[in-house]
Amino acid sequence: MKTRRRFLLGFLFLLPVCSFRPALLQPLPAEPYPWTIILYFGVDNVQFGAFPTDLWGLTDNLLAGGSSLLKPKIPVVMLYDGTKLGDSKIIELSTRRVVDDRGEVIPPDTHEVNYGDPETMARFILWATRHYPARHYLLGLCHHYGWVGYNTDERSPGPRGMDILTVAEHGRAMDQVKAAGLHLDVIWFEACSITMLESLYRYAQDADFVVGNEDTIDFFELVTRAGRMLRWLSHNPQASPRMVAERLVKDTPLLTPALVSNQLTPLAFSLNPRSPGHGQRELLKLRLWLPTQFAFSGPEVLKTAPALDRLALALLEALPGQRDAILSARRQAREYTLSPEYVDLVDLCDQLERRLTGDGVKSACQELGSAVSRAVAFEKKFGADHRRHGILILFPRTPAQYPPAILNPFDPSDHYSDLALSHDTHWDEFLAELFSR
Repeated sequence: MKTRRRFLLGFLFLLPVCSFRPALLQPLPAEPYPWTIILYFGVDNVQFGAFPTDLWGLTDNLLAGGSSLLKPKIPVVMLYDGTKLGDSKIIELSTRRVVDDRGEVIPPDTHEVNYGDPETMARFILWATRHYPARHYLLGLCHHYGWVGYNTDERSPGPRGMDILTVAEHGRAMDQVKAAGLHLDVIWFEACSITMLESLYRYAQDADFVVGNEDTIDFFELVTRAGRMLRWLSHNPQASPRMVAERLVKDTPLLTPALVSNQLTPLAFSLNPRSPGHGQRELLKLRLWLPTQFAFSGPEVLKTAPALDRLALALLEALPGQRDAILSARRQAREYTLSPEYVDLVDLCDQLERRLTGDGVKSACQELGSAVSRAVAFEKKFGADHRRHGILILFPRTPAQYPPAILNPFDPSDHYSDLALSHDTHWDEFLAELFSR
């Protein structure tokens, strides 16, 4: 889901503002680095006119000041594209340099890239791994909109005046990376709602661990955690991917000064006429928006699909006689704050078990709950937030919400039924049957 904050803002606590030095690539290292961090950010947007991710053109200078103080001992490479045309560049944060890629990633005639183009993403990752070879790679991503994709680019065409990297396009980029024999160890999203099973099911194919939050992220958390994480990894370069995933979760602060201001975000999201949530009355309800963080085992996430399929088939079988009970369970399920059509999958199962009769749905819910539990490698949340278990799924509340919920507003050619999870399970067929009347 949409988020106003980015992983790159983690450097804003470093006050000095300076610039990057232009430089040619250095010779390849004699041995691989222990880790290389690859940052593919969606900086080229102003967040529906509400919050400029490029920070009024200052982001690259702030990053330079931050990297000067942090001085990470491992390569941190970022593809930067600000809100001005022709300002794309590759930044090596670890040495505070702008690297000349000789046109391998950034078109030399326009000096402008499109974050929503899978070819751009594939070229950058392949370029970074070729010039900064490592034993382990962490890919940082941001700016997520649930199953419809991430990294909007407002200088590129699209129905909302921007392009987006859909989940299918992410898959095409990652397929190129894997075809080159490269393996990503950790994918780290600093964005909202990245743990929808529909999108997580794809990301889990591309890395050993996927890290992100189920509900909100926190500005203060971004300001502090990214710097601490880079410092820790610089001092622990031999850390395993599992250790890095665990650290990313454990470094998430929960009780922060931004917790109060976060509660106003749903209201702003509903009132902003340019946001995807404009006009949603559900966003005007008072509900507590709490930070969470989860690390998922990629292989275990993939095993949740058969369990979800069995639940969908059981619900289809129960549907003729228990439609009202299913809808009642849905109304009581824990919703995602900014998009109420997304619900916590395990909490949904809990509600179904309480309201439906028969053993089919109950046993399928228990199996799915166990599969989700195995997929969550690490978690951090408030103790009272016991109804968030890490994974969301699409389940609109009413028939009127269903048709727009299965369309991608950023890309008309992309549809919910085209997702890999839809192909591999009957969940989309269950939703279609439930809301067909």
